[in-house]
Amino acid sequence: MNRKFLRKTALLLAVLLLFPACSPQTVPEPIPDPAETAAAKPETEAIKPAVEEPAPIEEPEAEAPAPEADPEPEPEPEPEPEPESEPEPEPEPEPEASLPARITYTNEEFHMENLDRAITYAKTIHDLYWNSETCLSKLTPGGGTPYLWPFTEQVSMVNGILEALDADHPDRAFFLEYLEELITGLRHYRVKKTRLSGAQYWNNPDYVMAPFGECDGSVNSYAFYSAGRRDARIDTSVADAGGIYFDDNVWVAKEFYYAYVNTGNEAYLAEAVNITNWILGEGWETRGALCGIYWNWGAKFQFSGNSRASINTCSTASAAMVFAKLAEVLPGTPYEGLRERYLDAALRLFDFCTEVFVDRANKCLYDNIVLKKGFEKKTELKDQIEKTDTAQYAYNTGTFLTTGADLYKLLHDTDPDRADAILATALASAKGADKKFGDRTVKKGEYSYPSHSWFTSFLVSGFSDLAAYDEGCIEYVGHMRSALDYAWANNRSDDGLVCPAWIKGWSRYNAKDTNDINSESNPRQILYQSANAHCYAMLAKIYE
Repeated sequence: MNRKFLRKTALLLAVLLLFPACSPQTVPEPIPDPAETAAAKPETEAIKPAVEEPAPIEEPEAEAPAPEADPEPEPEPEPEPEPESEPEPEPEPEPEASLPARITYTNEEFHMENLDRAITYAKTIHDLYWNSETCLSKLTPGGGTPYLWPFTEQVSMVNGILEALDADHPDRAFFLEYLEELITGLRHYRVKKTRLSGAQYWNNPDYVMAPFGECDGSVNSYAFYSAGRRDARIDTSVADAGGIYFDDNVWVAKEFYYAYVNTGNEAYLAEAVNITNWILGEGWETRGALCGIYWNWGAKFQFSGNSRASINTCSTASAAMVFAKLAEVLPGTPYEGLRERYLDAALRLFDFCTEVFVDRANKCLYDNIVLKKGFEKKTELKDQIEKTDTAQYAYNTGTFLTTGADLYKLLHDTDPDRADAILATALASAKGADKKFGDRTVKKGEYSYPSHSWFTSFLVSGFSDLAAYDEGCIEYVGHMRSALDYAWANNRSDDGLVCPAWIKGWSRYNAKDTNDINSESNPRQILYQSANAHCYAMLAKIYE
């Protein structure tokens, strides 16, 4: 091997051993001897001519080489752009409370038959009682002025028909126009000022007497209606407190609720809220063990004589019914902040009715309790009540049934145990009402109901509402449908009006009442007749 090659190799090794801490360098491989290289080449590669060997070089004394600067780091590569993140999916909306399963009773024949009767009947009432120009109604076809209570049922009749009509029904426009006129008619009863006694007027600095159809969304936005009518103007009635009834105002609030449901007009919902606020603010008694609605505003302060402070089922159960209905529709409206208050009131009033008014034997409801003077200082119910009127009327039980159905629907998802208990209570009352108010001794094969068809109409409503959750109640509806069929076929007069005593007929009423156009006992008065037509509309609805 070439000696010079060996010397160079040794020198390089020495340097590496002396300076191990230097920056790492790539060590050159030893330069091979050209002769050896040539011998190692394959035969096919040309051999380059030999290079003349240079003169020997004196090797200097080895010096430590200057350390080389660290090599500049290579620039880091530009980070690749991160892929655009996909937008986060919007959170799934919380599932809405599920509605309880409803039982349906579709029967095209029953539906069309009763709908046709309701429409025909209501148009007859329109022609015989209604004045579209003045928006005023007669008490009977012959004349007379209806109080607020009878007039309001005419509104209820039209609301009931609109509920049963399809959106494209050819008569829908007629009944929507009729409804608007009737609501203007209601405003002839709307109160502007209330006289308490003499020249003293009711004044509560906390309340706001709202313009019609406007509500500020607070509990102090009020509206209420008088029993009497002011023909010349609307929204201007001046009434004594004794002429203002809480139950009358419940019926008015109920119709504004249904008018809102049927039209979507928020002014009607605002008016229902205003009336409800007034009922709760001025009529709801909760001192001691009481939890009910007074009957008459003026009598609320009286503890002697014929007109006395009383809490009545007709105002208490019916108010609970309206509060529950409003609690269902208020979410998503400007008044949804009032929902919990209304629902709480409905539940408490239902419980109070169950405790105080429900007859333990037949499960129907008593009429009222009269309060003792000084009751507000007592805590026990027995010390607050002077007497209980145990008379039983169909409408008191009927509104209780509807309240039970509505509360069951509202609570079944959030408080199922309570919902089931309420439904069971209402169903027990429905069973008792079918036996109590359906007299099977008048005509074989038929159930004969009380002659006051407006009272009776609330059983049609209550049975129908509960039938959605219990099949047994459709049997009770069938009993009433059969009686109405009989009335249409046998007790319908030449002018198209149906007798309020569906089975007993016109002879049930004495001649004096029948001939007196101003008598509220006249079988042709607007309350009875509108209730009859409303019953046909409710039957059409349940069988649609």
